[in-house]
Amino acid sequence: MTKIWKMGISPDNFISDTQDLTNEELGVYFRLLCYAWKKEAYLPKDRERLKRIGQNCEDKIINYLLETFFIEDDQGFYCKAQKEEFDWVVEKSEKAKVSAERRWNKSERISERNANYSHNYNNNKHIDDLFDSIWQSIKVKRGTKANGLKAFKKIFKNKEAPEKDFIIKQFNLKCDTVSDKQYIPHFSTWLNSEGWTEELASEEKSEFKLDNRNPFRNLSLWKKGIKTLNDNDADIRQAFKDGLLEKNHIEKLNISLQ
Repeated sequence: MTKIWKMGISPDNFISDTQDLTNEELGVYFRLLCYAWKKEAYLPKDRERLKRIGQNCEDKIINYLLETFFIEDDQGFYCKAQKEEFDWVVEKSEKAKVSAERRWNKSERISERNANYSHNYNNNKHIDDLFDSIWQSIKVKRGTKANGLKAFKKIFKNKEAPEKDFIIKQFNLKCDTVSDKQYIPHFSTWLNSEGWTEELASEEKSEFKLDNRNPFRNLSLWKKGIKTLNDNDADIRQAFKDGLLEKNHIEKLNISLQ
C-alpha cells in the first residue's frame, strides 16, 4: 500500500487525552503514534521494539500507554482514533486515484481522436511551420494553401517523405519546365501524386556546356531508401564504394552491388 505521509491530529482531543501524562510519557506516546502511522496505523506486538521506539523507555511506560490508548488484535496494537483517521485517508486517496485515472483515460481517448490529424498535438505546430516555409518558397502557388497543407500532412506521416529543400527544388523545377503556367499542377495535386519523383527535362541547353551535376545530390534520400527517376544505379554503387552509404541503405534501395 502507498504510504500516507501526512498524519492528522486533533489538538483539542490530544491535549485532553494526555493531561495526566508526564513529559517523558507524552514524548513516547507521540513517537508510538508516528511509528504506527507509517505502518498502516499498527504497532508491533514486540514490546522490546516498542521500548526502542520510545528511546529505551521503562517497561511501565510502554505498558501504561498500551493499556490506556491502544487496542490489541491479531495484527498488533492500534489506537482507535488513529486507525479511523488512517482508514478515512486511505479511502479518500483511493477515490482521488480512481478519479485521476478516469480523467487520464478520458484525456487519452481525446488524444487518440486527434491522432488522425498529426502524430501528436505538439507536432501540429511544427508541421504547420514547415509547410509555411515551403509555401513561401515555391515559385507558383496554384490551388489553395489549405489543400496544400492537407496533402503535405499525408506525406509527412510517411517516414520516407523527402526533405523540405528537395520538395521546394523539385516543384520549382517543374514550374520552370512548363511554358504555359496554367498547366502547372496545383501544389496539393503535385504532392498527392508524388511529383518529386517525376523526371524532368532541363531547359538549359548549351553545345559546349560541361556536365557539372553532383552525382550524389540525392544522398540524403538514398539513406532513407528513396530513389528518384533521375538517380543512376552506378552513382549509388559509387557512393557505397566511397563509404557514403552503408549496406543497409543499398538493401533499402534494392540495388545489386555486382
